[in-house]
Amino acid sequence: MPSRRGVTAVLGLLALVAALLTAAAPAAHAAAVPAFELSPLVPAGPDYEKRLRAEVEYWTLGKMADAGLNNEDQDATAPPGGWDDLSKPWPRKHGLVSRTAGKIFMEYTDVETGAVSTSSCSGNVVSSANRSVVLTAAHCLRIHTPLNVGFGNVVATNMVFVPGFNGANLPRDPASTQLPGKDIAPYGVWGVTRQWITNTWSQSADWLLGRDMAAVLVASPDDPRPIGEVTGGQDVGFNQPQNQTHHIFGYPTINERNYYRPGNVPAPLQRTFDGRSLMVTQGTTRNDPVYYNDVMAGAQSPGCSGGALLQNFDPATGAGLQVGVFSRYDDPAQIIGLLGWVQGPNMSSTHFGAEEQAVYNAAQTASRA
Repeated sequence: MPSRRGVTAVLGLLALVAALLTAAAPAAHAAAVPAFELSPLVPAGPDYEKRLRAEVEYWTLGKMADAGLNNEDQDATAPPGGWDDLSKPWPRKHGLVSRTAGKIFMEYTDVETGAVSTSSCSGNVVSSANRSVVLTAAHCLRIHTPLNVGFGNVVATNMVFVPGFNGANLPRDPASTQLPGKDIAPYGVWGVTRQWITNTWSQSADWLLGRDMAAVLVASPDDPRPIGEVTGGQDVGFNQPQNQTHHIFGYPTINERNYYRPGNVPAPLQRTFDGRSLMVTQGTTRNDPVYYNDVMAGAQSPGCSGGALLQNFDPATGAGLQVGVFSRYDDPAQIIGLLGWVQGPNMSSTHFGAEEQAVYNAAQTASRA
């Protein structure tokens, strides 16, 4: 989830509206509809290279730390018994996913007020015709909650993707104007140029109707190669069987909305996150009774939004089939789940269907610039 403030007030309103919309919830295999393209962040034209470099170099170490690390000024803490399948660090440089999974940094602009804020999400490079596609959650690009309560009405106006992000050496110094090196961005910093979301999310950018998925094109001002040539890409599948064993990869960051934080759960389950490391959750999912989502027990926190849901994952090679992206949290006491969206023990991922395939196809057949 991208915002750090003002979410509690919107939950009751969202849950009420969602209850009214239950009968009209999205079908598992919705008819194919066109993807919705948001305004390009780096439009094609004579100043394309200049604008791409400006987008990437906006993200100094200070801005990355401010947007992508937690607010506690301390590193992650494991449960007393050690990390477990609910969440554990993925070994650096271990397999394909250590290159394809990455951290997304966003600058948002409020459409109503012009206010600017920053935050972070997760994403993953997938195999594609143009070898330039990263998949993430639509809410990392665009949110408009009812009456502008909570998240408000915001769009991403600057966005970069850092595959294989390693925050171990990212200093907590918001004043730093240095640019990240290979120790933090081993495969470089890639600017987001073009962006697509599902048609449903374009109409209801507030989780009420689901379909929380996006695809973006990325490019580097310092490397002419497509990102897929640098990192490789995970295969992607649509309308795959549900109720499977899955792995979710992301960069959990925000402990204010971490269900497993100290004081909220028994001591053996308590843990915190810092946004520095790629984490993995593994388990068996169940299909959501209202949305076309995959739900499983998991202990990551906001910041992992947009992280890949991988099926048939091989820990030895780090390769799997991406069939979804993490979207929100569910409380098992709520059949719709929106009351547990901010803090809940279950991680709910958008399962890729026809609308998500349209988004992927639009991105993979588009020009990089």
